[in-house]
Amino acid sequence: MKSKRIVIKIGTNVLQQSNGKLDHKLIGELAAQIAIIRGHGHEVLVVTSGSVGAGRELCSVDESKNTLASHQILASVGQARLIQIYADAFRKHKTTVAQILLTRGDFGLRKSYLNIRNTLENLLKYKIVPIVNENDVVATEELDLNFGDNDLLAVYLATLIGADQLFFLTVAPGLLKEEETQEGKRSTVVEKVEELTDEILQHCLPVTSAGGKGGMESKARSAGMAMSFGIDAYIMDGKSPAAVCDVMEGQRRGTHFVAHGRKIRSYQKWLAAGALNKGTLVIDAGAEQALMKNKKSLLAKGVTRVEGQFENKDLVEICNQEGVRLGVGRADCSAKELRHQIKEQNLAKTGGKDPQSKPVIHRNHLFLE
Repeated sequence: MKSKRIVIKIGTNVLQQSNGKLDHKLIGELAAQIAIIRGHGHEVLVVTSGSVGAGRELCSVDESKNTLASHQILASVGQARLIQIYADAFRKHKTTVAQILLTRGDFGLRKSYLNIRNTLENLLKYKIVPIVNENDVVATEELDLNFGDNDLLAVYLATLIGADQLFFLTVAPGLLKEEETQEGKRSTVVEKVEELTDEILQHCLPVTSAGGKGGMESKARSAGMAMSFGIDAYIMDGKSPAAVCDVMEGQRRGTHFVAHGRKIRSYQKWLAAGALNKGTLVIDAGAEQALMKNKKSLLAKGVTRVEGQFENKDLVEICNQEGVRLGVGRADCSAKELRHQIKEQNLAKTGGKDPQSKPVIHRNHLFLE
């Protein structure tokens, strides 16, 4: 069997018992299964939730108002406990683990993004299992600096290290949809997804719970993003730890989001799943065709609207007239300069002149979806 690089994301509700505290036995079973996978020559990175649940074992905090402060107290107390539980579980299999705490902002700068990648590569090289969690202790209310849930963090990390497979372990058997039968409605597992459509999202049943931040839609969207980056993604029952091993052995478990097979360069990986976007450019149909079909740079004459305040070399999102995201790129001018260019071009058109247009984003600094 060819050696693979795997990311396993373990959700809060998989790790927690009904009383909100951690299920130590299940963590031990997960560690045993990961040891088996590594024994076959595969590399594994774990993205875990559970620090708040671990914190509940050690201290009592008023959670009635669900404030950021109470969440951070439990997370800061619980994170040390959580990594200790993982370390003890993996020690039984003669495996060393490393704790890595990240925020959305850590991926924003190219230099820090590369530092994260280099650290992870070295840990995997030395047969150490990275245990990654979002650093809730320094989280803020500013959503662009937070992941919000670990589903997106798992996709970013899988993209960063060039993973072959990404497993989302949840409390559901997979992506669920309702079907009409003679006996009435029943829920069935969607076994395979080759394209994440609105129809799939609309028909999939939500799996809600008290402990986790994300939900089934979050996982489906994250899995869809992963497969568009050439990563096979799976949503499956985490309460059955052997499920990942079963998939590795060719068995069907949960929902398989089939990779598109698209390979992207390191710089494009950062553009696609890392960089923080500072604004949005809305483009016309002609510019959309030039980008998507003709593989051209984006010119100022194709931009119909500029949103946000960004500077030269900041990252911006690109959308068409219908608001559909087309990709992301590095701007070669500021928002102020671009608005001025568009104004001059409109005046030139009014005067019957052929307006000169400068590149706003060079082709080499574009990632198109």
